[in-house]
Amino acid sequence: MKRNYYLLAIICLLFLAACDKKKDRVFDESPTVRLNEAVANAQNILRSKPNGWIFQYFPGANAPYGGVNLFVNFTTATDVNVQADYTTGNVISSYKVYPGAGPILTFDTYNSVLDYFALPGILNNWGASDTGLGGDIEFLVVKANADSIILKGRKRNTTLIMVPVPGNAASVANLVANYRTSFNRFYNANSFRFVTPTKTTNVSWGVFNGLLAGSNNYSFRPTDTGIDGFQQYTVDGITFKQLTYKAATATYPNGYYANADESLKLVIF
Repeated sequence: MKRNYYLLAIICLLFLAACDKKKDRVFDESPTVRLNEAVANAQNILRSKPNGWIFQYFPGANAPYGGVNLFVNFTTATDVNVQADYTTGNVISSYKVYPGAGPILTFDTYNSVLDYFALPGILNNWGASDTGLGGDIEFLVVKANADSIILKGRKRNTTLIMVPVPGNAASVANLVANYRTSFNRFYNANSFRFVTPTKTTNVSWGVFNGLLAGSNNYSFRPTDTGIDGFQQYTVDGITFKQLTYKAATATYPNGYYANADESLKLVIF
């Protein structure tokens, strides 16, 4: 009987040892293998959308300056075509994805559309004279799949998102034009007011596209239907992130942005 127990114990130990050796071999190989696979996956995902991606770009640490939309199309293994809502035209430059703490996406040659946000303030008249708006041009690829790409700026650690440009190639120009119209509507406003059923709050411009209401900063990115916040905000007890543009009325001659039930409005002045 004891012999059977001894044999069973020896078999178990041999089995566990074999498993440990197999596990050791997997983990010895996997860090490099997994990193290379992640780099290849990021490269493939970036190039997988023929219309490119909408890069929901917010410069600066914690996004204090509002945001823009960059339309980035990775046309080859090295070339990227960049357009934006805040300016006209497009610029072709280069990019690469390389291994680091994970897959690193870098726009490694000058692109005036993107690099505008990384310029010193003395050159673009925004923000501090040395750091400007503090925009990143190099990003850790946190996650990449067919639905979205999540990036983290390597200098400012701001988490940013890319989503596919919808529609077909023929519709891209109209989409970009709609985003530019939306950006200009928002950017060219003199000021705003938050209006709720119980309160009205004056809102002024901060730096670039950021808004200020008292000591509170609000960072929005214009969209083709309205504006989208960098994060959720709460005004007078009403929490929101996205607001839809509503055309001018007799009460609001410049139009306004509102949540779904219009309990909160950001009125344009």
